[in-house]
Amino acid sequence: MRATAIAGVAALCLSGCASALTGEPAAVNAPNSNLKVIGSDSSSSFDQTVKNALSDVMAFWKTEYPKVSGGKPLEPLKGGLYSVDGLKVATTGEVTGPASQEGCIKRSSSFIVDNGAFCIIDDSIAWDRAQTHLFAQLAKQYGSLMVALIFAHEFGHAISYRLGVFDRSPRLQTIYTESQADCAAGAWAASALKRQSAHFVDTTPEKLDNALEGFLDGRDQTPGTINEISHGNGFDRLSALADGLQNGVKYCYSDNYFKRTFTERPFNDPADYAAGGNQPLSDVIDTSSSNGFVADLNRFWKAAGKTINKTFKPVSLKQADHPKCGGTPSSEFGYCPSDNTVYFSNSFARAAYYSLPGVQFDEDNGNVTLVFNQAADYALGELISVGWGLAVRHQFFGADMDSTKALNAAVCYSGAYAKNVNVPAGTAGHNFYLSPSDLDEAVSALLDLAGQDRAFGARGTTGLDRIQAFNRGYKQSLSSCNY
Repeated sequence: MRATAIAGVAALCLSGCASALTGEPAAVNAPNSNLKVIGSDSSSSFDQTVKNALSDVMAFWKTEYPKVSGGKPLEPLKGGLYSVDGLKVATTGEVTGPASQEGCIKRSSSFIVDNGAFCIIDDSIAWDRAQTHLFAQLAKQYGSLMVALIFAHEFGHAISYRLGVFDRSPRLQTIYTESQADCAAGAWAASALKRQSAHFVDTTPEKLDNALEGFLDGRDQTPGTINEISHGNGFDRLSALADGLQNGVKYCYSDNYFKRTFTERPFNDPADYAAGGNQPLSDVIDTSSSNGFVADLNRFWKAAGKTINKTFKPVSLKQADHPKCGGTPSSEFGYCPSDNTVYFSNSFARAAYYSLPGVQFDEDNGNVTLVFNQAADYALGELISVGWGLAVRHQFFGADMDSTKALNAAVCYSGAYAKNVNVPAGTAGHNFYLSPSDLDEAVSALLDLAGQDRAFGARGTTGLDRIQAFNRGYKQSLSSCNY
């Protein structure tokens, strides 16, 4: 996050085994799928997870496809499925064996390294199974459900292909078709949560939150130019997935889907780019009057209050080991209505600031290292904004502060604020603005940090609930946040 015109301101293991749900019988997954995959390694647990995932996704679409195709049955993939050892490709520069005939690999063997894709050329799906490459590393960290989301996305492209989406004129920008595939992944995830997916019948909201963190971890890097925009940023992707989960396949494959807007944008401020989109931690938690972030939060909510004939009393930001009131005994972050203050502990603020996951690629062999605890000023900024959201709920409506509704409303309000300041540097009328990477940091904080007992506590919400609440505030009117 960045500020202008104000001096000194501040600117998300391969399992496959049964698990028990509290108070319910153990959920037992179906036996491993024997789906035919060309080039599959029988010793690869990752390949088996992909087979299980695609088997379930195909079964899902066998039922759902007639709902979006005018009653036509689902046609199988004509080109088949391909597993490739991307490490060998990276070191030798070629794909050998039957997989070399897959349409997209035939055109460019290097494309498969650290990748998985639906290929329009021959109606196939191929992936890199190398244990040291992207997908297997993400699977090891975030679990098999994350793998299923990836391949539900890829099969979502196969559905778009069958419906003629790629043949539209004028041709759709890539971000639209990628977003549609994310939406399709969300629609499949909804069926898994209902225990309708044979190999993922043990899916729980907690496992889905973990899978979403992996989905976020594998996001594209912030583009350098507008021409590099492809999948959308982490917020765009999780927003699309949440929409699919909530609204189903008819929503994902309606013409209206392509009316959606996206937030991914490149840096246009060289100084912001050089800083990685981050202000120093000391600026974000500055409790003096020079903190431009605090000033802008108060500016926004004062103006919002006037639209409904309410007066917003500016909130203060202060350091303390625990909030002066409210929260749990372990809380180190929260809003206290008695003195209209958002409190933070230095230790939790630092943990929140250094909380973003990501990936590093070895350009020589394609090996991937997952990295954690990267700087993310707006992960902390989002928590502060949620604190202001609780103040809004208290000041404007006198509503409760401790319930599920209270947290969802506060997160929703933080989404509305983010929409207001998610503008390019130099936008007229804005002394404060978000950097292009900040929305990714916000959704990462909502998935993991906001529900911790050290922060606001989950209060009956999941990470997905909080993402949906933020999405509502960002895309709809402020009145939509009145939970």
